[in-house]
Amino acid sequence: MTELLFVSLHVRPGPQAVPLAAACLAACLPEAERARASLLDLFVEQSLDEMLERISSMPPRLLSLSLYNWNRRKALELCRQLKGRMPGLFIVLGGPEACARPSEVLEEFGADALVRGEGEQSFAELVGLWRKGSPEACAGVLRLAEGRLRDGGPRPVAEDFDALPSPWLTGVLAPAGGALWEISRGCPFACDFCFDARGERGVRPIGQERLKRELELFAASGVSQVWILDSTFNARPEAAKNLLRLIARVAPHIHFHLEAKAEFLDAEMARLLSRIRCSVQIGLQSLRPEVLQNVNRPFDRARFEEKLALLRKEGVSFGLDLIYGLPGDDFEGFCESLDGALRLEPNQLDIFPLALLPGTALWKKAADFGILAQEQAPYRVLRTGSSSEAAMQRCARLACAVDLFHKTGRASGVFPVLLGLFGLGPLDFCREFLAWLEASRPSVLARALGGEILSAAQALELQQGFVVHLLSRREKQALEPALRDLLNYHYSYAEAFIGPEPRPGKAPLSPQKAASRPLRRSDRLQLVEFSYSPGILLAAGVHLERFLRKNRPAKTRALIWRRDSRVFCEELDELFAELLAKSEGRLSPRQILGGRLPEAELREILAFALSEGFLVPC
Repeated sequence: MTELLFVSLHVRPGPQAVPLAAACLAACLPEAERARASLLDLFVEQSLDEMLERISSMPPRLLSLSLYNWNRRKALELCRQLKGRMPGLFIVLGGPEACARPSEVLEEFGADALVRGEGEQSFAELVGLWRKGSPEACAGVLRLAEGRLRDGGPRPVAEDFDALPSPWLTGVLAPAGGALWEISRGCPFACDFCFDARGERGVRPIGQERLKRELELFAASGVSQVWILDSTFNARPEAAKNLLRLIARVAPHIHFHLEAKAEFLDAEMARLLSRIRCSVQIGLQSLRPEVLQNVNRPFDRARFEEKLALLRKEGVSFGLDLIYGLPGDDFEGFCESLDGALRLEPNQLDIFPLALLPGTALWKKAADFGILAQEQAPYRVLRTGSSSEAAMQRCARLACAVDLFHKTGRASGVFPVLLGLFGLGPLDFCREFLAWLEASRPSVLARALGGEILSAAQALELQQGFVVHLLSRREKQALEPALRDLLNYHYSYAEAFIGPEPRPGKAPLSPQKAASRPLRRSDRLQLVEFSYSPGILLAAGVHLERFLRKNRPAKTRALIWRRDSRVFCEELDELFAELLAKSEGRLSPRQILGGRLPEAELREILAFALSEGFLVPC
């Protein structure tokens, strides 16, 4: 029976849609209460009727919901509807969007209670008061009861994480494809635009024994990706190195997403990062020190670039963040930062408009910088004293173009080749791509600017169309097949790298039996047609025109897949390629090949394909 319902309203389905905040609250309840609790995952894209139906079918007596800037609007509609349909429902709010202006949020949502800050202990105590029918508020809680607003005052943060039960180790959360892994709380920095530290400076790490047990659980449960929840995982360098050694020992097959500060990197840390499957995201925000100074972020460009060189040397995949609309910045400054960031050759570049989050230091002094922002979530900055609304819109359009080509289209690997071939700097290339989108694909650009998320395959089509356009303008059409190959290769490589690896079917099947049964090609591998041998083409690097003078097109098909931390690309002979291409669950291998391969060779190929998980029984 569900009496306590923890609702998580996620951005979208995916491996990151893990209800960690809700599970942390549930894990801290007494065991009897935990037995009466359930977690429910909902998504912003769902209709309100669908959400209400899911909740009403349970139905709970107490419902908790965490608010973020991406779900506030939908959460408000949901809470108002729930109060109308289930008048006795006790609604508890929490999360960063609730904490900046708690009394306003509580009254706006018509909720019964609001938990401020880290909520485990406060929520558990609140549930006890609710069970007793007491209208009082405990520390860390604001309540609306009997027509009065009751404030229990602040609650100190939990200094000892070992006193808080793990949502993973208690079984409240079951590891699946993706996991969110909290390794500490707090932030040692105080960037004015960020709400991460929540007024509490410093970092409180989780105990090593708990981390080890959670990591062992992930490794044993088939988790493929883990997002480490620490805004600066390497703020304590020696602890970070110990964590990387632990990961390499316990979970070398899992891909980890980490956030780091470049200034804390050193050669040893870069080597340790290279020994695990990971991608490292680094907050650059701007390359202009005078702009970063306005938001309390010291910056030494030479040192920053020196540290990134350590990651490149070790082959560590890294991404950079940029923000446009920072106080003191303008369109030209954003272009300068964009060009410089791309010259650092990140594997990914994420670009965001500045958000004026309520409760942050920048929010309190917005008038000093002439900042006008949206009053409601997501609080996007519309203009500043140094950047007009028109300039902000120009930044948004350019950022959208970069996102489509470089990030969504997985083009980081081929980007330097394209720049060299067309004789363009990164900024000029991105501006030309934007101009082409505006002229040739205005509806696609409008959809992307409106928030629609295009797939990597859709972005690949845009890349190919733009490259054909550039080749035509420069009368280099002969390069088109080679460039299409490069775009297809880097797209397929990235898809294999970030996706799950092929696995054999659960029921063992002998090659002899498999030869006469319909099989299905695994959707976890890329079967790609090329005009040139991909191995030879990749070796050409930026010297494509010299390559074409020495090589003629020779169509081939290659298999691209991941095994552990490596991505493999194997050119296939004609019959093996045909077998994989036509294995769609309707025909057996013997029917597909029609006797063109001796039985012994067919069984040998099938033994390999089945053991690698390339072919699986239907």
